Amino acid sequence: MKQNDIDALLMHHTTSEEGKIIVRLKGGDPFLFGRSRTEIDTLRKSGTPYHVVPNLSSCVAGPHYAGIPLTDPILDAQSFAVFSGTNAAGVGIGLQSKGIDWQNLDVDTLVFLMIGRLDKLDMLCRKLAESSPKWCNGTPCAVVRNAGRLSSQQVWRATLDTLVSTLKEDMGESTTTVSPAVLVVGPTAALDLVKQSD
Repeated sequence: MKQNDIDALLMHHTTSEEGKIIVRLKGGDPFLFGRSRTEIDTLRKSGTPYHVVPNLSSCVAGPHYAGIPLTDPILDAQSFAVFSGTNAAGVGIGLQSKGIDWQNLDVDTLVFLMIGRLDKLDMLCRKLAESSPKWCNGTPCAVVRNAGRLSSQQVWRATLDTLVSTLKEDMGESTTTVSPAVLVVGPTAALDLVKQSD
C-alpha cells in the first residue's frame, strides 16, 4: 500500500469513526526510516488528537535476536551506524549516485534495513568491499530475516564476498529476496551470543 493511500485511509477512519479509538500499528521505531511524519501531518490537519508509542527499532532488535551485539569491547567495536538499504525511490544504497564515503566512514559496525532483495544486497556487498580496506571481501556479515519472529526467524552468517552465494545455496538459486531483513557488517556479525555454547 502506498503512503498516500495509508494517509487517506487514516483520514477516513479518524473522521468517520466518531467516538472510536483508531490504532495505526507499526512495527519497530515509528520515526526511524518510517513515514510517520505524513501520517501525523494528516492527523494534525484534521484536528485529530493522536499519541505516538515509541518502540525498539529492528536495527537493534534484529541483530540482538540473532545474538549479534552491535558493539563489543573485546573486538574493539565501539560504534555503529544505521542506513536504509533502499531509498524512497526504491534504489538500493549500492546503486545510488550520491554515494557514501565508505573509505572514510569511521565506524565499527554497519547496519542496513530494507535490504532484502538479493540484487541490492549483492551490489552493496561489492560496493563496500571495493570502497574501503576496512570493509574487505573477508569482512564478517550476517542477514537476519524475520527478526524476532521466533518461529520463522532465520540468520545467515558469511563474509561480504560469500553472503549472497551462501543465501542462494541455502534457499535455492532462484531466490531473489530474503525480505524482511536486517544486514549487519563488521566483526561482531560473526558472533552468536544467544547460542548456549561455542
